[in-house]
Amino acid sequence: MPSRDDRAPPRLPTYAMATVPAGAPPWVTPELIEHTLRVWQPFYVDQLLPDDALGIIMRADRVSDLLSSGVRHETIRSTSSREQP
Repeated sequence: MPSRDDRAPPRLPTYAMATVPAGAPPWVTPELIEHTLRVWQPFYVDQLLPDDALGIIMRADRVSDLLSSGVRHETIRSTSSREQP
């Protein structure tokens, strides 16, 4: 039985020359697509494609927009002297 050290590490797919899918914003680069594929592939059983990477990037961009929009649905009110211990 081979020891843990004798086993070859799993081969990770290479993403050299990943293309930017049509319709992507101009700020999405091939390097960003490649990086996204490298980071997220370990979490998926099926092979991710550049279109999948673009979807991940665009959802992350949307979350960033929502968090930075400044819209607050909760109001923080100050405590009155009666409410302080």
